[in-house]
Amino acid sequence: MRVRMMDTTATSYTGRQSTPYIPETIHAIVNPAAGSGRPARIWPAVRQRLERLGLRIHEAQTAEPGAAMHLARSCVKSGARELLVVGGDGTVNEVVNGILDEHGQLLAPVTLTIVPCGTGRDFARLFGITRAEQVIELLRDGEPCRVDVGQITFTDPDGVVRRRYFVNMADIGLGAETAASVSSSTKQLGGFLAYLVAAFRTILRHAAAELTLEIDGEPVFAGRASMVAIANGRFHAGGMRIAPTASVTDGIFEIFLLRETPRRVLIGSLLPAVYRGSHVRHPAVLHWSGSRVRVTAPCPVRIEIDGEPVGRTDIEARVVPRALTIRVPVGACRTA
Repeated sequence: MRVRMMDTTATSYTGRQSTPYIPETIHAIVNPAAGSGRPARIWPAVRQRLERLGLRIHEAQTAEPGAAMHLARSCVKSGARELLVVGGDGTVNEVVNGILDEHGQLLAPVTLTIVPCGTGRDFARLFGITRAEQVIELLRDGEPCRVDVGQITFTDPDGVVRRRYFVNMADIGLGAETAASVSSSTKQLGGFLAYLVAAFRTILRHAAAELTLEIDGEPVFAGRASMVAIANGRFHAGGMRIAPTASVTDGIFEIFLLRETPRRVLIGSLLPAVYRGSHVRHPAVLHWSGSRVRVTAPCPVRIEIDGEPVGRTDIEARVVPRALTIRVPVGACRTA
């Protein structure tokens, strides 16, 4: 059974005539540990409001890292066609890895609606989704958006070669070290300050690494670099505009490499500039576009995907076009 969303008390109703139909029962995957426990503070009230609108919420909470992947896979195989993802970028990443097969195909048709409650919330930010309460408007007035994902092969901490998907960004070096610092520290400061403080501390101890970079089979760089960012989306690390020209709907990555750079330059000019997106004009920053990326290094370099440290180089990444359907505000798909 499917129901039409109605909410006569909502002051933000847009007045659109074509109200979407959604299933009467919606599955919600909730990560209670995201954003220093933000879902526990925010989600119950949001859920109650959804239930007052006539929806039945079938909720599953994650109990450990990786649990969202298994829960999402189970839900989809059991027939769920609408998933609410209550958490941060890491939770979205796990859910996506649960619903895509090894070829980048959905296990079954399913639409994701993000309820942003994590630390960074960078992927949701692409679509103007910044508050958990927006899920009401998204289910009632939103529209589906087909988005690309990245598939990456890397070596995990145990030395096993793994393959994972990412929705927003993968990076090697400085960004991955920063993500590891955030993951191991308190996130009570919120995404912006947590990542800013972690970035500052990481710069003070980080050393550039020797690496080579190939894009679409062509060697483009060999030398010492501090960071390589493989961007599907524009934002990273709590709002940094790492890739201001990136789009999740164009079928290509934007790839940025930061040459070995003095710490005083990183802290004094590049770190402030990255929040504005103006770092791309700095001579130490190199930029390419492409659909396949390979990074190799004689000594392993840490990597992260969607804000979570997962392993080390060597890596290969490729774009999987239009792999996911995300529910977004009307018009947001054209600018994401």
